Amino acid sequence: MSGFRADLDAIAAAGGYDDTDAVVEEAVRELLRRRPELRVSLVVEKYRTGTVSLNRGAELVGASTESFKRELAERGIDREAGFLSESARSDRLETFRQ
Repeated sequence: MSGFRADLDAIAAAGGYDDTDAVVEEAVRELLRRRPELRVSLVVEKYRTGTVSLNRGAELVGASTESFKRELAERGIDREAGFLSESARSDRLETFRQ
């Protein structure tokens, strides 16, 4: 077992966490709280891969939809526009449910 894994196990036990996943989850939440630019990058990546919608992305970064659109444009990320076919819409909805 690596030193990092042993440390996670010790933190979980000492801190009253259910498991090491809970430790990592809290650590990531704190990292994103302290580094808002990293939160924006994470949400932009989630938008780029289709994991979050435009509106949800804006909500997650705490910005208006228009501000989030500008952020995407500044990063060279094209937004999909227009209507989806029935099958594409079903696929997209399934992606968001996962």
